[in-house]
Amino acid sequence: MKALIRPIVSLALLGVLFYKLGAAELWGTLRTADLFWLAGGALFVVVAMLISAWKWQLLLVAQGVTVPVQALFGSYLVGLFFNNFLPSNIGGDVVRVHDVAKRTGQGSAVAASVIAERLLAGVALALTAAGALLFSAEYTAQVGPSIGLALLVFAGLIALVMSSGVRRWLERTLPAGRAQILTRVASDMSDALRNRIVVLRVLALSFVFQATVVLVAWAGFIAIGVPVSLQACFLFIPIISAIQLVPVSLNGLGVREGAYILFFGSIGVGRIEAAAASLLFGLLVAGVSLIGGALFAARR
Repeated sequence: MKALIRPIVSLALLGVLFYKLGAAELWGTLRTADLFWLAGGALFVVVAMLISAWKWQLLLVAQGVTVPVQALFGSYLVGLFFNNFLPSNIGGDVVRVHDVAKRTGQGSAVAASVIAERLLAGVALALTAAGALLFSAEYTAQVGPSIGLALLVFAGLIALVMSSGVRRWLERTLPAGRAQILTRVASDMSDALRNRIVVLRVLALSFVFQATVVLVAWAGFIAIGVPVSLQACFLFIPIISAIQLVPVSLNGLGVREGAYILFFGSIGVGRIEAAAASLLFGLLVAGVSLIGGALFAARR
């Protein structure tokens, strides 16, 4: 039931969206999308995945695990495929851990690197969204608390991981086998996160990643002939991405479209155009993730 709730919420939100705006009008807008700009958007998605693979490699190297970045890029694409076509974005991370752990034999270190990369990416996203709010104070009351909560959660999780007291608590409360696995992963994560140079590099790359995500969204608007400025996209997209962290829908589907209409509507973008640009963003990511599906099928 839990696995079904998020897809059901997404379908319900999209159903309301199509009913309110008109499916025919949305489809008509999507059909006008310029293929050149769609290809550019897909290229930005690929660049974002390369940046993510680079971040992952830095955290692995900090734990003494060496894997070529091209191999990590392939694993990231496979994980992206699972994230887009499974009802939980945990699926892709599990696949990535299994993929690289099988290659290296370092299961706990790989799991630690994946979780650490997720946490640092969350901190970078929350900070980027908070920075964007400084230039859009009118939305602070609506989304400021959620962004602040996200920042506290990610920062708090990092602090917990680095706490030796938490590891001792795990050893006391969990069965021996499970406690041993979790404490080993937590210890590996702590080792990686105590490397300040690596953490700063990963955070810097995370900010570059967020900028690349903004370019994907901007390409979607330009593809349908909506001249939204890059400044507006840099203002709104990080906030929208932070809103998508709320785990109520499948990969933010439905929530993202509503947020596009709310934020970009405030600068004069029509509801149909905003929703179409949001759907194009999702389609570009899903389209690139199909490469991961092909890689996964080729391995079987």
